[in-house]
Amino acid sequence: MNLIISLIYAPIVLFSLKYFDIKTASIYIFIFSFFWFLLNMKKGLKEYGFSILYMIFALVAYFIENSLFLKITPSILAFIVTTFVLYSYLSKSSFVIYYIEKFKKNLSIEDKIYLQNSTLFWFFVALTNLLLHIFILYYNDILIWTIYSSFAWYFVFIFGLIIQIIHKKLFFKKENYA
Repeated sequence: MNLIISLIYAPIVLFSLKYFDIKTASIYIFIFSFFWFLLNMKKGLKEYGFSILYMIFALVAYFIENSLFLKITPSILAFIVTTFVLYSYLSKSSFVIYYIEKFKKNLSIEDKIYLQNSTLFWFFVALTNLLLHIFILYYNDILIWTIYSSFAWYFVFIFGLIIQIIHKKLFFKKENYA
């Protein structure tokens, strides 16, 4: 559900700011986020936490009357993801292993060591995404912001995945991890 919302949030902000004043746009974003919250309330903080963040920024945008607070939300989410990946690396509890094991149950010890070591790479991928979010926000073109914040940022992670797959195929030798 969070994936779908992240795809449509920026276009909703673009549409709202194009046709309404900041206060009205903030109200629409708040209502949208509130319904999202209600749909995910029983699923746990991981699911409804993002909607709370969107509601908070909509309220701040409403009272301060500045659209930056609507547009900064994807950057804040990118910061949270980057921080999470760095924490995952430093605590030696790789999120990559967690997600792979959800889809592929049989990971060898060598694969787990390789993936834990690659978590630092994913930190830099996430950091690149964060820096791109900030740059695009600073650039102040709402159309470019909408494109990047809705779907283009996925390409940063897809590119990172392609690099990791190529790296593993070319350089990963299981005997080095045994």
